[in-house]
Formats: sequence, structure tokens, C-alpha cells
Amino acid sequence: MDARSHVLQVAVVGAGIAGLSSAISLSRGGHNVEIYERSSLANEVGAAIHVCPNASRILKRWGFDFELAKAVLVKEGRVVNATTLAASYSMSYDRLKDQYGSPWYFLHRVDLHNELKRLALAPGDAYPAAKLFLGTEVDTVDCSTGTITLRDGRRTQKDLIIAADGIHSTIASTVNGSSIPATETGQSAFRFLIPTQKLIEAGLADTLFINSDYGMSIAADATRRLVWYPCRRGELQNFVGIHPSRPDDCGSDAWNIGANVDSILHEYQSFHPDLVKACSLAKDPKLWKLLYRSPIPTWYRGKVALAGDAAHPMLPHQGQGGAQAIEDAAAFGALFASTSSVNDVTERLGMYQEVRRRRAAAIQIFSNAGQDQAEKIQEEARQYVDGHVPTNQAEFHKFNFGHDVVAACEEMLAQLGTGRLSKDKP
Repeated sequence: MDARSHVLQVAVVGAGIAGLSSAISLSRGGHNVEIYERSSLANEVGAAIHVCPNASRILKRWGFDFELAKAVLVKEGRVVNATTLAASYSMSYDRLKDQYGSPWYFLHRVDLHNELKRLALAPGDAYPAAKLFLGTEVDTVDCSTGTITLRDGRRTQKDLIIAADGIHSTIASTVNGSSIPATETGQSAFRFLIPTQKLIEAGLADTLFINSDYGMSIAADATRRLVWYPCRRGELQNFVGIHPSRPDDCGSDAWNIGANVDSILHEYQSFHPDLVKACSLAKDPKLWKLLYRSPIPTWYRGKVALAGDAAHPMLPHQGQGGAQAIEDAAAFGALFASTSSVNDVTERLGMYQEVRRRRAAAIQIFSNAGQDQAEKIQEEARQYVDGHVPTNQAEFHKFNFGHDVVAACEEMLAQLGTGRLSKDKP
């Protein structure tokens, strides 16, 4: 932070990936950050998550310890036929770090969350620690005054409020002036973790693992996909089974609704026997009904901005949900690194929307299909992409991984200084 900058009083609503990342980024700018989380965080659970180069670059700047977080370096990827296991695509990712300045990692979501929490709550020599208030539910916010009313009736006033309260964000409705419904995609996803050693003992190593190395595999037929990859230093394999929704699937988009192994085996009975055998080893599987929410037109109002799933919930096909939340957070840090007064807040949030909205909207739409199904998203995505819409995995990687959100914010701040600031496109 510039020594002449105004220190902002910031509230972050939600202590997930977007909330903790925003707290890290803003507190490192010297601002005083309080995080309000309605849960107790006592029983954090989850599956694995992608931390792609566009996100890992940012985390490294914050001092994220990938070793402590038990990260797995992604080395290869492949797509195989669901019944024959014949490969239709394979690629080494050894050059990703050279291409994009940082590697691609897989992490267990709990390990990612714990390391983000450690960073958010640890002070530095030049910045304060954020403060985390658990069991603190926000009832309403007043966007113009920055007033937060908690569920227990207490009130507090802030210069800046970051709403990182998830896909069911009530603040997002306040910012946009109406409810923001999600629609069914006709797809659901099973999620489960299996210890790697258990799969090896079952004789499945040759089928499941790429040259005994760390990578991601996708087995696909016309309507179903089974995706698996390692996390937690390779000790666990994360499986995601995307399939047509059935009438008895839950109506919720919560990802931790219990499922049963028999349902998985029935859904994937036509897949290669080794893949069916792997699915039979699932313990405590979850079912996630995939719902889609179209890109929203407004990300901020007054002193309040949306981040993460509150702004742009994403389906799993691009593996960019967490990464885009981290990009949101990095944008806050860059845009609020130097503010002369609280009067700058609304202008900077307008810049935040301009930097982030169209890119995140494009990736929201990309995420509705696999990278080998680009024809499904071309028309809808075109309105948010300047130039060529990706058509294959290499082009998706370039679009997703190659963007530098901090540089984009710094360029916008430079335009502000010259009076060349542009308006956000539709």
C-alpha cells in the first residue's frame, strides 16, 4: 500500500475460497478486514479442486505454501473411450509453467481452505491480519451506506463490503435488485474419494494411472463422463461422475447430498469393467445436481461487490470455479492498493466489474461443457469474448491460464490517470 493511501474498513461476508482470498488480498494492501462466516467451520469437508496457473500465480504472490497444502503437480491429461479405454487425447503438461508462469495443481479442498485461512489470519510486517468471526450471519446490507445488519440485530458500518456468500447469496439479489434463479442443466454429478493404495491393491493401477504419474483422466461416452485425478500428495484419487439427471435425483445444487454406490454402478454399468470396479470401492459418495445460473449484469452497487459463486457460479467442466474466485480477490487487492479516500470505493468497484465480469461470464459459459465439446458453448460465449472463442483444449488453456488479472487492473488504473477509462460492455 502507498504510504499516502486511505486505510479502508472492509467486511467480507463468507469464509470460503472467495472470502478468504479477498481477505488476504485486501489486508495485504493495509486495509482492516473483518470476515463474517455464518457457520462454525468445525466440520469442513470437500473433494478435490483444480488450482490452475492463473490462480497458482496469485497464490504464490501471497506466500501460499503448496507443500504444506499437500498439492499435487499436474503432469499429464488424457481422454479415453469409456468402454475400450482407447485414448482420443493425451498431453504432457510439463511446459505449462514455462508458458504461463506457474504450474497447475490439484488440492484437496479442505487443504486449500486451511492454507488460505492461515494466510488470512496471519499478520505481516507491513499489513494487519484479517479477523474472522464465526457463527456470524449477515441478515441485510445497505449498499449505499455500507451498513451491515447481523441476524442477531447488531449493526456495523464499513467502507467496503465483499459479498462472498456463495451461489445462494442474498446480497447478490440486493445488488441486482431481484432474485437470480438457477435453471436445471439435466445433468448431475457423483463425487467420491478413494485412497490410491486401495486402487493399487485392487489391481487397477495400470488402468487408472498415466505411466504411474500424476495426471487427470476422463472416460466419456455420448452422455456420461467419469473424471479422476489425485490430491493430497497423491494419497487420494478424486472421482467425478457426470451423468444425465434421474427423476429421483435431489433437487438441490448442494454438492454434499448423500448418494449410494449402487446408483453409481447402475449409471456406469456400460463403462470398462475396471472403471466399474473402481466405482465399487467408493465410500460415502455425494450427489450434486448441476444447476446453471446465467451471467448477471451487475456485480456491484454502492459500497458492495460480489465475488466467487455469488457473482459467477460455475459447473465443473473447466475446473475454473476456485481459480476465478481467486482472480476476483486479486483484482480487489490491485484496485484498492492505493485509494485517497473512501470516496474512491464505488469508482474502483466499477473498475472491478469492468475487469472481471466479461471474462468470468465467458468462463461460466465455457464451464457448461467439456473442453472436447466446445461446439456446445460457442454461440452463447461469443457475446463475452473479444475475438476467437476457444474450440479445443489448447485454446481453452490459453484463454483460462494466460490471463493476468493484476496486470489488467494496473492497466485500468493507468487509464484512469489519463482519462481513457472505458465503459463495461454488455
